[in-house]
Amino acid sequence: MISVRDSGAGRRRWRIGYCICDARWSTAIGFFNDLVYVCAPAPLQAGVAKGLREISPDYYHRLSAMYLKKRDMICEALSKAKLTPNIPDGAYYILADISNLPGKKSKDRAMYLLRETGVACVPGEAFYYDDGGENLARLCFAKEDAVLLDACRRLEKIS
Repeated sequence: MISVRDSGAGRRRWRIGYCICDARWSTAIGFFNDLVYVCAPAPLQAGVAKGLREISPDYYHRLSAMYLKKRDMICEALSKAKLTPNIPDGAYYILADISNLPGKKSKDRAMYLLRETGVACVPGEAFYYDDGGENLARLCFAKEDAVLLDACRRLEKIS
């Protein structure tokens, strides 16, 4: 497994590791690893929470406006590409209807989108227990403006 984490100031920390185990444990270990490398330790979370309480409300208003602009930008591109977005109220992910793309499953459609546009998404089936996600894909818009703008241009060409 390889993960890349932003450690601030544009520096990236690369992590690589492996696990040798009985096959029956690999899924559980994978889930645990995902939680460990994604979540900060509790003492750091407490420190960050204190810092967040001390930040001016203006910061949060600017942050909200920035993400609203990004959300609207990708939703417009998805709409132009006839990939109807489910517009979120508070997340930086979009679930889009990809049912009109070629493929039998959402993974096939997500791979088609990647091949044709270079824009990656997560198949909707990864988020549903049943078949609820078969026509969906999740895209993240928490990107630098230049990266997001490029992705939007690429998406619009799929229509």
